[in-house]
Amino acid sequence: MYRLLNLGCGRACHEDWVNVDFTPQPPRVLGYDLTLGVPFADDVFDVVYHSHLLEHFSRVTAVYFLRECLRTLRPGGILRVAVPDLAATARAYLLALEAAQRGEPDADARHEWMTIELVDQLARHHNGGEMLAFWKREPVPVQDFILERMGAEAREAIRSVRHTPNEPPSAASPLEVGRFRLSGECHQWMYDSHSLARLLRETGFEAVCPVSAAESAIPDFMRYHLDVEPDGSVRKPDSFFMEARKPVTGAKTTFPRVISFCMQPAGGAGGAALRLHQGLRDIGVASCLYVATTSLGPIPGVAVIPAVAGTSLTRDEQTGRVTNSGWPVFFQHMEKGLAAYPDRPPHCENFSDTLAVTRISDIPGTDMADILHLHWIAGTVDLTRDVEFLKNRPIVWTLHDMNAFTGGCHYAGDCRGYTRYCGSCPQLGSNEEKDYSREIWLRKMAAYRELDITVVCPSRWLATQAAQSTLLKKKSISVIPYSLPTDVFRPLQAAGVRQALDIKPGAFVVLFGAEALETRRKGFAELLAALEGVPQGEASAEIILMTFGDASRLQQLSLPFRAVHLGRLRTPAEVTLAYNAADCLVITSLEDNLPNVVLEALACGLPVAGFATGGIADMVQDGGTGRLVSTGDCRALAQALADLRDMSADARSRMRRGCRQTALLRYSMPVQARAYLELYRSLLTRAPVADG
Repeated sequence: MYRLLNLGCGRACHEDWVNVDFTPQPPRVLGYDLTLGVPFADDVFDVVYHSHLLEHFSRVTAVYFLRECLRTLRPGGILRVAVPDLAATARAYLLALEAAQRGEPDADARHEWMTIELVDQLARHHNGGEMLAFWKREPVPVQDFILERMGAEAREAIRSVRHTPNEPPSAASPLEVGRFRLSGECHQWMYDSHSLARLLRETGFEAVCPVSAAESAIPDFMRYHLDVEPDGSVRKPDSFFMEARKPVTGAKTTFPRVISFCMQPAGGAGGAALRLHQGLRDIGVASCLYVATTSLGPIPGVAVIPAVAGTSLTRDEQTGRVTNSGWPVFFQHMEKGLAAYPDRPPHCENFSDTLAVTRISDIPGTDMADILHLHWIAGTVDLTRDVEFLKNRPIVWTLHDMNAFTGGCHYAGDCRGYTRYCGSCPQLGSNEEKDYSREIWLRKMAAYRELDITVVCPSRWLATQAAQSTLLKKKSISVIPYSLPTDVFRPLQAAGVRQALDIKPGAFVVLFGAEALETRRKGFAELLAALEGVPQGEASAEIILMTFGDASRLQQLSLPFRAVHLGRLRTPAEVTLAYNAADCLVITSLEDNLPNVVLEALACGLPVAGFATGGIADMVQDGGTGRLVSTGDCRALAQALADLRDMSADARSRMRRGCRQTALLRYSMPVQARAYLELYRSLLTRAPVADG
């Protein structure tokens, strides 16, 4: 199947192409913010085409964008680019200038127009700029000259603007000007054939050559009428055209193409999904990760789900967060569904339905995946409405909590309904067997029995729960731990950090982190009880509680010890500093999978004290890399903290080295990526498996 991609298409689209523009035009044109890259998997398209798009990007963004085009092309695939011809425009300007100086008829108007054409889109501060004002004159000066240079699109533009009110632009503030300059209307750079050819070669293309509007190595290109109108005229005569190819590498790769899905590339599950994606790409796997929302900016191979199935994309100007509209629709859907249960207990965590606006099959290129890899997909993609497409396709599902095998909850607590069938859900405050949880559970059961799902759990505890569930007990279940970048999370000199926080050299700093400290499952009450019960030694150091996350509850409490709250830490570098400022991490989860904070602490050489809950016991060796006690035993945890506080300097140093060594040997990104690659290859060599 020959696959064609048209980026920044505007109205120049064709049904045989996958057409993408910043604003969706359903059903023929998908929507995407192309400054973030190209929202498709590696090696999918035979042709990538874009016309009068590249000049709207800064030079830095243009380099990233062209590399994204290269990534999505198949080896040997063709890139075709049309951009305004800077050299031709400059020559036309000089000719108009010389004619004006000679006093030729209409030469002043031609010179004025050429100045506008050369400068206006680079310099304008408001919509339409000087070009719009020129077109609104009555009559339009040298209109035939303009149409000769700019083609039929200019004719349509002139016709449309002459029916709009002729209002002078209002004075804009510097902020408004800046927003406009970054809105996409302005040109950020210009190209001639020499500079564009150099840029294409620098970004990895070969066989770079100029072509005419009617000339192309793309088979049957003229029939699409993208550069040449049906009457034979050039659509954008002020352009020059260039084609190039993606190099064909030597041996054919044996790595599978993996397309993954997660709600976002940050946080607990999202951060774990991103690390796996990056680890896979580092070892050569063609990995693509789709998310519903992100504020991280461009990341190779990571894309917000494009505007398909009637959705759109939005960007928050303050945070830069880009979101597919299906994501807030999901929350509205859940709010409506949960409103039917007014007796739902307080402090419950997420409760998620299977329903999502987008199906995997809606996204072009997903049919080419060797492996479809799912993470935390609530509100992101809907499996239950996509069974026909997903049948007989190998699906790997990394579980980050229990939601995949429950009727909606993400951690079941004391409820064991998922081992039979959900209903009378305690997290809904429901006494009805056929409640919302039963509805969701039945929908999952109907879909899962048709699908070839291989389950991966980061912890042995979660694998045990999945194996006991009615929904997943017939599926193959493996354990592969999370990973982290050990070059980012690493031991640092902590003295400066502690001094900046006004922490005395002899203090014993206990670090606790959670997205929301009031979440009951995270055991914040148990943490406070343990800290209050830490026995005093003969020369005991002052205990300081350091926290990060949402501390609204902490700030309301009167504590018998000093507390330092760091707020929400936005970057891995900030989190690494926090770990290095502490003497131990305390983890009091009452129910948990494989908390990333424990991995990160170990990688920074920070001992861990906590409950032997869930996957925490997989990570921490009692007495070797920290201390573990029975879940909920606050008195034992208090003593464990005292033991760590009172350790000798030599013993503490040995324990710190053991923490770091554990992270390097067991939780580095290459270790995890190779384990998943081995799993992928095993799935591709056996027949599809469903429950029947």
